[in-house]
Amino acid sequence: MRNVAHLAFAFSILAACSGPGPKADDKALIMMGRITAMEDSLFNNEVLDDRNAQALLDVYKAYATSFPTDSMAPEYLFRAAGLAAKSMGDAPQGIRLYDRVISNYPDWKRIPDVFYLKAFTIDSELGQKGEAKKAYQQVISMFPDHRFAQDARRMMEYLDLTDEELIRKFQEAEQAQASDR
Repeated sequence: MRNVAHLAFAFSILAACSGPGPKADDKALIMMGRITAMEDSLFNNEVLDDRNAQALLDVYKAYATSFPTDSMAPEYLFRAAGLAAKSMGDAPQGIRLYDRVISNYPDWKRIPDVFYLKAFTIDSELGQKGEAKKAYQQVISMFPDHRFAQDARRMMEYLDLTDEELIRKFQEAEQAQASDR
């Protein structure tokens, strides 16, 4: 019985000295530091390392899942969407991540950016002109005074043009700009 008492006493001392585990704030800060280090490592190289890009994408998503009410959660999901769609060539995953930001953080300060980049990804990465047109129209109707509404209007003008027509339009614009100088 005395051994049990000694063991219980030793355990209580050990528990008192070790204190509570890391708080959620500490864990968030640790993950944020890890994200910063991973971003620096990944984006300071000329060539994208697929394995490190996937690891960063996973950490972005894990942060948003672990700390969904933190102000950085939508930012990290937004970065994850761009990384997936543009850098890693996984547009469907990028669009799912943009949709996650839209549904989970509808009042986020950069939500117009999310809607526009989702539309742009549908257009440029997937080439789904009909869906892109709907997505651009959504940007215009939801954020008519935002700078991306003007960009969405311009992109909608270009959707129906062939590559040749688009090149000619840009050449005409260049010539008009050169003659104005």
